[in-house]
Amino acid sequence: MRTIAVCAALVFGASLAHAGPAEDCNQLRDRDLQLRGCTAYIRLGKGSPENLATAYLNRANIYAQRTKYELAFADYSAALALDANNPLVPYNRGNAYFDRQQYERAIGDFSRAIELDGSFALAYFNRGLAQERLGDNAAAAADYRRTLALDATAVKAQRRLERLQSQ
Repeated sequence: MRTIAVCAALVFGASLAHAGPAEDCNQLRDRDLQLRGCTAYIRLGKGSPENLATAYLNRANIYAQRTKYELAFADYSAALALDANNPLVPYNRGNAYFDRQQYERAIGDFSRAIELDGSFALAYFNRGLAQERLGDNAAAAADYRRTLALDATAVKAQRRLERLQSQ
């Protein structure tokens, strides 16, 4: 049910347009190539803090998808240290905590993503899912309503809200 993690993209100036690791880290077709590209880009250490944070974020998401959570959490921490204002970092780390059934931590990270971007509908939705898992249906319903206020096409939020209201 959980929404798939949002993938991040590196933003490069003309001077980095030729960089193989950056392009590999930024592509989404081949996860093994993306993992190698992100690792190579991080090892180069020449990008801006924001670009390096995105490389750590992309790599963390791959690790999380492969259930290598300790590696994922280390990379999420590195990404946060480099770019604490990117809402995608706590959002995706929240998804990993959700997958590990650490719902309180997930809620904390989704809340942080919302603090950074109040229009982040998926963060509200996923926080609602975590609230629901903890049995706080009122908080979940509030998050689903906020999701719908931000994105009227959020069918999953509408369905979950209707189900909660029918109980």
